[in-house]
Amino acid sequence: LHIAPITHDRVAGPTFSIPATINALHQMGVPTGLLTTSTHRYRKQEPYPVIHINDLPRSTIFASMPSPLNQPHLIVFHSTYIPAHAFLAKEAYQKGIPYIITPRGGMTRGAQQSKWLKKQIGNMLFFNQMVKRARALHCLTENEAADAQDWHRPVFIVGNGVDLPPITDLATPGTKPEIRIIFLGRYDVFHKGLDILLDACAIAQMDLEKSNAQLHLFGANARGGQAVIEKTIARYHLQDLVHIHSPVYDEAKKAILQSADLFLHTSRFEGHPMAVLEALSYGLPCLLTPGTNMAADVATASAGWQVEPLPEAIATGLRNALASRSELAIKGRAGRDWVEKHYSW
Repeated sequence: LHIAPITHDRVAGPTFSIPATINALHQMGVPTGLLTTSTHRYRKQEPYPVIHINDLPRSTIFASMPSPLNQPHLIVFHSTYIPAHAFLAKEAYQKGIPYIITPRGGMTRGAQQSKWLKKQIGNMLFFNQMVKRARALHCLTENEAADAQDWHRPVFIVGNGVDLPPITDLATPGTKPEIRIIFLGRYDVFHKGLDILLDACAIAQMDLEKSNAQLHLFGANARGGQAVIEKTIARYHLQDLVHIHSPVYDEAKKAILQSADLFLHTSRFEGHPMAVLEALSYGLPCLLTPGTNMAADVATASAGWQVEPLPEAIATGLRNALASRSELAIKGRAGRDWVEKHYSW
């Protein structure tokens, strides 16, 4: 039984990776299902049972689920800091049902600094006990696992997966007059490092203009981030270089990935970003910060550039990426090969 705070229409990696994980198990013949704990309902049709927590009696949630989910061999909590998860973990413990936690980056040191006081209070009241009773923590990358050692629980590492597009659908980076650079994700400025990215664009503005490069951001507003981005673009006079768009899905997202030349992710912290995996699967080279938890692997695979989360470093990375158009295609194909080898479902 997977338990997750997701809806079908939210722009976030778990919205895509959690259902895909469950579906991969379903295709293997493992009886599995999803209990959603978000305020809004998950309305996308799936080949496995999807139940909303509000449709079950609060006092007998597990017993009221359809068989065999009413007696699961294992519960997987996706995300830690959800009050309903602490409540359900306590019930699972009392019933002797083992569970693991997949924090998806939420238990790293960087994530703990976000809303620090609120999390410290929550830890003392609920979440330390929830973690203590977990059989293990499922981390998505080695960097996340290193941080998770602070919680003194057994840890294992299994990354996200991605559905590979056919070779005929891959991007063709570096083959067009314009260099199209893209970001896909929420407009959470601090989390995604969009402040330092825009600072870097201001530093490298002349180089971007000479290379006929454009940066396109696709995402949904988060914590007032879009207004902050708009003000920063205006302050640096980047209106001709940086463009803000609404989130894209399905065929529209596919078209964006196919038309791009470089993918950016300058996050301060992440779990295992699906957006990066998808970009690599389409043959896009990536420029990443260590906080994405994929930068070192991408650099080792010669699939892109690893840069420190500093404006000057990102600006230098952008200049290096723009220096050779042919290198974009070579690195993009290396990224596709790497994902096919390590991260296909």
